[in-house]
Amino acid sequence: MVTKSKWKIFILTLWFIVFVTVLYACSNDDEVETTQESYDLNADEDAGFTEEQATTEEVEQAELRNESEPQLSEDRAESRMVIYSGRLAIEVPDFDDSERELTKEIEARDGYIVESSSYEHEEGLVSGSIVARIPDDYFHDFMNNIEGEHTNVTEKSIQGQDVTEEYVDLESRLLSKEAVEERLLNFLDEAEDTEDLLNISNDLSGVQEEIEQIKGRMGYLENHSAYSTVHIDISEQRVNVPEIENQDSLNTIERAQQLLMNTVNFIINIFSGITVLVIGLSPVLIPLTVIALIFYIKYRRNKG
Repeated sequence: MVTKSKWKIFILTLWFIVFVTVLYACSNDDEVETTQESYDLNADEDAGFTEEQATTEEVEQAELRNESEPQLSEDRAESRMVIYSGRLAIEVPDFDDSERELTKEIEARDGYIVESSSYEHEEGLVSGSIVARIPDDYFHDFMNNIEGEHTNVTEKSIQGQDVTEEYVDLESRLLSKEAVEERLLNFLDEAEDTEDLLNISNDLSGVQEEIEQIKGRMGYLENHSAYSTVHIDISEQRVNVPEIENQDSLNTIERAQQLLMNTVNFIINIFSGITVLVIGLSPVLIPLTVIALIFYIKYRRNKG
């Protein structure tokens, strides 16, 4: 018969064997996973830093900046970035004088002339245009005070384009691209295989080109929001003043003599006409006059 002590020893031995078996199996699983991870890591290193990995890194960097972007937008909202442009059409008595005066007004406001042109018409009048850049702080002052004693504003318009959101988006994209560029530079330093060097160099070139494009657009927005553009159309309108007549036409004595002679000639023409009329009608007027005279004499006798 099996005693109780021997039975207990048998049970303990069985449990020990099961425990060692389970422990050994877990150890083998860990080694397999570690080996698989090591293999995957080595495979990634052999393959080099691809464009897909760069994109993943870019996304990760963008996610890390999500908390800071709202603050950036709030700061930009306090100072809006607006690109202003204006157009003026003016009429002036003299084109050259007005062009010089406008140039002084623009330079007095720290602005500068970008383009200037003029054209002379057949009737001798001159017209032209000026394109100027004026600091944003002086833009509205210039537009509202251009009209003067000798300058008539016939057209005035102002346009504004808010580019604040676009600029904030460009700032965010620039940070992402610069993070990718830095990561690619690190991989470029660590790469040993020629093919990996070429792939990383191509990816780096593309990212750097995008960075330059973003910086260029940001520079454009900064410049055009700091300096407003003004288009000025100038038309010359001269006042027609009658010329003074020559001295001969203003001679009073001669004009008086001419009037006198015209009057005398008019009177002579009247008497000449009457004389011609009387002589022409004499065959009729003489008998009528004789008859009228006879009736008059008889009338006087009968009355007496």
